[in-house]
Amino acid sequence: MKRFIFIIATMLATPSIGLACGGFFCNSAQPINQAAERIFFAVHDGQMEMHVRIQYAGPRDDFGWLLPAPAGVDATLSTEALFDTLDARYGPQFIINPIFDENCPPPPSARGGGVDFDGGEEQAGGGGVQILSREAVGPYDRAILAAESVEDLREWLDDNEFAVPAAMDEKLGPYVEMGAHFVAIRLLADADSDDIAPLRLTFPGNSPSIPIVPTSVAANPDMGVLVHLLGDSRAVPTNYRHVQINEAALDLGNGGSNYMDVVAQAVDEAGGHAFATDFAGVIDEGLTNGVRPIDVERIAEIAVLRDVFEANIPIDADLQRVLNPLIMLGDGQSIAQFWNCPFCAEELLDQPIDGAAVAARVEAEVNPARIALTELFSQHRYLTRMYSTLNPEEMVLDPAFAFNRDLADVSNIHQIDVQFECGNNGEADTTRGTLINAAGNTGEVDMTGETAVQRQGGQTIR
Repeated sequence: MKRFIFIIATMLATPSIGLACGGFFCNSAQPINQAAERIFFAVHDGQMEMHVRIQYAGPRDDFGWLLPAPAGVDATLSTEALFDTLDARYGPQFIINPIFDENCPPPPSARGGGVDFDGGEEQAGGGGVQILSREAVGPYDRAILAAESVEDLREWLDDNEFAVPAAMDEKLGPYVEMGAHFVAIRLLADADSDDIAPLRLTFPGNSPSIPIVPTSVAANPDMGVLVHLLGDSRAVPTNYRHVQINEAALDLGNGGSNYMDVVAQAVDEAGGHAFATDFAGVIDEGLTNGVRPIDVERIAEIAVLRDVFEANIPIDADLQRVLNPLIMLGDGQSIAQFWNCPFCAEELLDQPIDGAAVAARVEAEVNPARIALTELFSQHRYLTRMYSTLNPEEMVLDPAFAFNRDLADVSNIHQIDVQFECGNNGEADTTRGTLINAAGNTGEVDMTGETAVQRQGGQTIR
């Protein structure tokens, strides 16, 4: 049985619906900001722009990705910098404000702190499949297809070695009947799993939606769904409930690191169909700065690998991906080890690098998405970040979203007051305190690192 990644989205009847999805197999031990299905939506000039981070761990030949989308879809590369910057700036943070009995000094360990959660081939079909476009896009062989039947589509995918599981065929019929086009990708012959990059899709539409129903066959329990929506006001789910977490259940001793579990509990209590809002507000310049184009003029001047580090150029995941195939590793060395400690392998740093070729790839594969995002952020300044979890049996309703100007902002920084009392030795007892949340509710919270004991109310459902 092959191991594979599979992402598929349904297509709703109205052409104004934006699509995204991601039932996939990956390392379920990764933290939320790595393992959650991650999507970014923006509506601009009647076009839906969707960025999707693709995650995969497994043999390169077993990688395949398929997305039904409205006619007119185009697919190019996105940038890892988008998702990394969104996490760094707008992920939830929990800051403990300790309130101590004046008769006992607060120990340093109880002062709290914030934790940030974190190619081109002939355009000919055959067997009822029309190849609307097929070309090399970064590391991908990317095809956009139209099919007369699921059987025709399956035959084409298998003949062209796109690793999309046959078990999904029964889900594809409605999309073929509605005239959906299909974006299919696989890795090029000279690309490896380390080269997998996010995708940027554009198509006509103005209402974001995450069709989730077909992913149930490949989803893990409590699959995280993290969605960002850029617009001119706050976004809200229209057919899912909205929940506020019970802050008394947060593991404050570890900075709220069990946040994803607390959200999962709130979602379950809301019937399995709900989102919590991590952030809603006006974006700052840090987001724009995080996706600025890479300076290709400096890159072009590189002659050896060492120059990359001395040119004062941010070496992010996108630039690493471009450089990876050019680095000749020694026996027993991995590319991950190299980037973790480049100067631990001095012998590699004097390898010649064709700076002009690297600059050309960056200009073709990385900077276009960054330029487009910079333009989007200059025209639309309001971002909403929402998180949810879904079990496979709960994937029966596709979450949809709309914008509402009347709703208040939501800060991603949670200031939480915790009242401490002196222990028998006259020092503050940091193992237990009383949580005072913004709503005025209190709950007993375990500061030892175990899950808090919920004493009051679960979550607020609106």
